[in-house]
Amino acid sequence: MGMKRLLIGLILVCFCIGQAAFAIPAMDVDATAAILADPITNQVMYEENARTKLPQASLTKIMTALLVAESGCSMDDTVTVSESAMEGMEHLSGTVTIEVGETFTVRQLLTLLMVASVNEAANVCAELVSGNIPAFVERMNERAAELGCENTHFCNPHGLHEDDHYTTAYDVYLMARELQKHEDVAEIYRQDRVVMDATNKSDERIFFSTNSLISRYKELGYVYRYATGMKTGTTTKAGMCLAATATKGETSLISVILGAARAPDGTKQSFAESARLLQWGFDHFSKKTLLEPSSPICEVKVDLSKDRDYVVAVPAHAYETMMPNDFNPEQLEFIADVPAQVQAPIEKGQVLGSVTLRYDGKDYTTMDLVAADSLERSMILLVLHWIKLIFGSTVAKIIGAAVLLLIVIYIIASIRVNSKQKQRYR
Repeated sequence: MGMKRLLIGLILVCFCIGQAAFAIPAMDVDATAAILADPITNQVMYEENARTKLPQASLTKIMTALLVAESGCSMDDTVTVSESAMEGMEHLSGTVTIEVGETFTVRQLLTLLMVASVNEAANVCAELVSGNIPAFVERMNERAAELGCENTHFCNPHGLHEDDHYTTAYDVYLMARELQKHEDVAEIYRQDRVVMDATNKSDERIFFSTNSLISRYKELGYVYRYATGMKTGTTTKAGMCLAATATKGETSLISVILGAARAPDGTKQSFAESARLLQWGFDHFSKKTLLEPSSPICEVKVDLSKDRDYVVAVPAHAYETMMPNDFNPEQLEFIADVPAQVQAPIEKGQVLGSVTLRYDGKDYTTMDLVAADSLERSMILLVLHWIKLIFGSTVAKIIGAAVLLLIVIYIIASIRVNSKQKQRYR
């Protein structure tokens, strides 16, 4: 009996260990705000204060680069630094690496912006795109709203602190996700070291990335093997900020950290925590196909059909997203919103309603449900349907009663007339 209990106990222990092996460990990022998401499926895997308004420092330059990329400028177009672009920057930025009258290609300008994080370059970009800085800042705010950034407001194109200049970790993710689509800009921010050709005011120069996840030139110990770049930002008010991109195999992730600081041992948490967060995502999440276009979700009753009295509703398209590795497909919930009945004819692919996909209490997506095949309409059933409608409606009943009354009156009148005629005849 004792041996039996021991065996049962060992089995339970092994079961618990097996269960624990699949459980995702909790993540707690040492920063004011953070987010981790898959830019392809737009699935958020981790967020902490991700919708809280915070200063973002030079992460502002992500939006500046995006507007340059969307402006239609060629990478080989040239722009000359104006006095207005440099006005007031000397005592604010502390990085005077370009001069009034200096001419750059757009590619060089974006290198200064995204690799070396030169604040003056942001002003030059603003004048290139919009003619002047105030107009560019207005466009920055318009574009942020278009991307769905609900808690962002820009006051300048570079990120130097202003009280009304703020964003959120989630909004930075949306901007970074959009910028990532522009391969010519991505090629620039992926570089750890750039040799820039001589200009009319300067000899050849070498710039090193401020992003220590991809570069060892400024500091050691932070390089993350899957990191592919993006943008750093640091001010006294904002702390250390980082939007980072990383790719492992076919999976790409974006992390954003705002308000990080140095750890007691001197570690820059913007880099260390970003690497830890990205690795956590790669370790514990993977892409799963949750819906297929051929997967039947429900049946919808069909009236007037020549073929059958129902149609199968299927998803309009496949749905793939990042899911925990301990994902159990049997726990998926498909919440269909369809009418009780539809009328033939039904065309294959016709929208019938929608389905919401829920897992572990979280709604992942809502998409259209469409007809799996076509159903013809029966003309006999249609005629019977109209007859039923005509004679079943209140108006039809009133008209029918009136007609019947007129017929009765007519018959009675006819009988009286015939009776009088017979009497006269006699």
